[in-house]
Amino acid sequence: MVGALLAVPLSLSGVLAAGTSRAVAQEPQVRVYLDSMTPVVDERTRQVRISGRIVNTGDVALTTVNAMLWFHDTPLTTRQELAAAARERPGERLGLRVDEPWSLVDEVTERLRPGRTASFRVEVPVEDLPFGAAGVYVVGVDVRGTPEFSSSRQTWRARTFLPYVPRGTTMTPVEVSFLLPLTSAPSLVAGDTFTGSDGVTGTTVADGTPNPHEFGTDGRLSRLLELGSDHRLTFVVDPELLAEAERMADGYSTSAGVWIGPDQAADVRRWLNRARGVLAAHHTLFLPYADPDLPTLHQYQLTDRYQRAMDVAADAVRKYRASGTVSWPSGGRADAGMLETIAASGGETVLLNREALPRLPADGSSPVASLATPEGALTALLVDTNLTAGGPAGQSSPVHVQQRFLSETALLAMQDGGGGPTPLRRVVAAFPRNWNPGPSGQTLFRAVESMTWLRPVSAAALLSQAPTAYGGPLARADRQGTLHPSVISELRQLSTTTETMLQLLAEPEASEPALDLGFLRGTSTAWRRDPLQAAHLVETMDGNLQSAISKVSVVPPRLVTLSSQTGRFPVTIYNGGDEPVRVRLQVKPRDPELLDVAPIESVRVDPNRRVTVSVTAAASGKVARQAIQMEARLATPSGIVFGPPVSFPVQVRGYGQVGWVIIGVGLGLMALAAGTRIYRSVHSALRRRRAGGTPVDPAEAGTATEPPTPAEPAPPAATPPGSADLTEQTTSESAPSPSVTLSDDTLTDAEESQARSSGTTRTDRKPTKPTGTHLAGSQPADTARPDPPGGAPRGTAHETSPNGTERPTQTDPAVAPAPSTRDRT
Repeated sequence: MVGALLAVPLSLSGVLAAGTSRAVAQEPQVRVYLDSMTPVVDERTRQVRISGRIVNTGDVALTTVNAMLWFHDTPLTTRQELAAAARERPGERLGLRVDEPWSLVDEVTERLRPGRTASFRVEVPVEDLPFGAAGVYVVGVDVRGTPEFSSSRQTWRARTFLPYVPRGTTMTPVEVSFLLPLTSAPSLVAGDTFTGSDGVTGTTVADGTPNPHEFGTDGRLSRLLELGSDHRLTFVVDPELLAEAERMADGYSTSAGVWIGPDQAADVRRWLNRARGVLAAHHTLFLPYADPDLPTLHQYQLTDRYQRAMDVAADAVRKYRASGTVSWPSGGRADAGMLETIAASGGETVLLNREALPRLPADGSSPVASLATPEGALTALLVDTNLTAGGPAGQSSPVHVQQRFLSETALLAMQDGGGGPTPLRRVVAAFPRNWNPGPSGQTLFRAVESMTWLRPVSAAALLSQAPTAYGGPLARADRQGTLHPSVISELRQLSTTTETMLQLLAEPEASEPALDLGFLRGTSTAWRRDPLQAAHLVETMDGNLQSAISKVSVVPPRLVTLSSQTGRFPVTIYNGGDEPVRVRLQVKPRDPELLDVAPIESVRVDPNRRVTVSVTAAASGKVARQAIQMEARLATPSGIVFGPPVSFPVQVRGYGQVGWVIIGVGLGLMALAAGTRIYRSVHSALRRRRAGGTPVDPAEAGTATEPPTPAEPAPPAATPPGSADLTEQTTSESAPSPSVTLSDDTLTDAEESQARSSGTTRTDRKPTKPTGTHLAGSQPADTARPDPPGGAPRGTAHETSPNGTERPTQTDPAVAPAPSTRDRT
């Protein structure tokens, strides 16, 4: 009993020890965010203040969490030193942790549980910091805490930059122009249907793409619009974003079939109305539609639709009363081929990184350059990417962007002119395409406007000045940072499907612009950040096009019988889509040695209509009384095959020669009977004349009166060589069936084109002679028509509407039905 009682504490201690070891083994995860700080230290500054948040993203609670200022006492005095420091990770640079006196330390919390957030604020008097010469100092915050079930203290860090401008520092003013992108990842599939990051958009408060919440008062797009309006920035706008907003404003549907009503899209309408006024009142440049990834298009030879993107941008300039268009190659660099593509598409201005023209001075004296191309000159507005790069270690919060910008421009203003006249320093700062200013965006620009060395200027003012002619080399374009290979694969498939659709349509010029814009949405530069969503969007668009193509189908006959070696049979084409198409029917036997099929002209099929095409086939001499399996497929007039093949049998009877013998014997008997009747009539007339003594007039011998004789039944009409008896089983009314007869009145493609060019249609068709060919259940034998001279029948004569009404395919009042055999006799 005592042993058992002693065993319990021992077992519990083992459990506690095991739990402790597991907790210690787990690595605590903490993120430190900087939300605000003192932007610059000058003679007016009394304290350096940094505030932010601590987030425990791990599974272990933290105890005794404290925050303290960190400071490095060696100033950065050149932009090259600043760029090197921006590449460092927190902890790589040794510095001073300000924890004495302890009153300068912020005791954040005694315990920070997993998933929880705590705020901090540290303040240190300037006199307690070892500032020396003017320049930029690396500062930050160290957060220290102890993981639960552990006795070791751990440290997490955040770093940024702080300009120090003491009294007496010479500062040359720097003119700065801000470019504010107004872009978003495309989400339009087609019409008013959108797709989101998870395939469904949701309501105005849901996340996703498109996210109507971005258009709300606190949304990213609304913040950007108000920020640019308040501080007179230059907007760089993707017209695709505005086009999507216009489609969303009155309600839209998702690819999952969910309808978002106009009430839920009220934020979109308000934002769109506000955008119209703001963009017209400020300097605005429109990007090519969907902001295509030009390096990717060039690398994979997909630039044929770039002209369409520039045309849409030009239309948006007129619609929104903007200032002009601008191309912005992703990566900020462009080779000679890309520049030529931009100029050939009508572009006049291009945004490039300053490093793209390596021979230009880096002192800010030449922010605008002129580039010559075979298609004309381009004006390059050169962006200094370091200004808005943030850092260190790629941190891009509004505070990091603010401090990097102020530090870069402060060092630029401190540069010595070398004893000569100081050149005017002008720089262009462009924010990232997906930048979200957040609530602190206004703080950034208020800080910029309060700096004594900064002079905000519009990009329009820079572009109005004479550019610097540049004839030096171009930096190598970024060929590695292109769209993901999976996106390229989907784009190639979409391009193939789009080409098939355009070749299929009878009026492609009406649909080609929308199809081109769909392809461009799949090439957006935004997809570098989200290749999975890009592939999803492109795949969805391709699926919609393939579904539209599949609505054009073949309706084969159920049974075809050739009573001789050559004959015709009908095959119906049905267009279940909503646009007219022009298709070519392809029919061939599975064994090409058994049957030859004459070429077939392409035909036009209107929406929800059927057109029956007459197919001429000739069996080889060795085929006798057997069924031949045929395959029918559809192709565009240019020969692009689409859709699955459809099979049907053709029965060859092989008694054509015997039929001709029977017909010949029948004709001989008819001639013999007619001759006998004539002989009897003449002989009878001569006997009556002799009996009456009246001379016989030979002219009247054949017209002597004779008792009427019963009419003999007419033998069947002879079937000329090359025709066949055709038999087709009727189909149910619910499915399209070849219930329409063909005639020789249909125009071929060449004749139709000639008629259209001359403004006339053919009206000189004459009724053809009847043949022995018949289609059981659809046309009487005495009105069937033969093959036209020289080959296969061309086109169709009638088409059938869904309710079964027949009408001529070519509307021509001069074309009348051929009279029957009895009428012609």
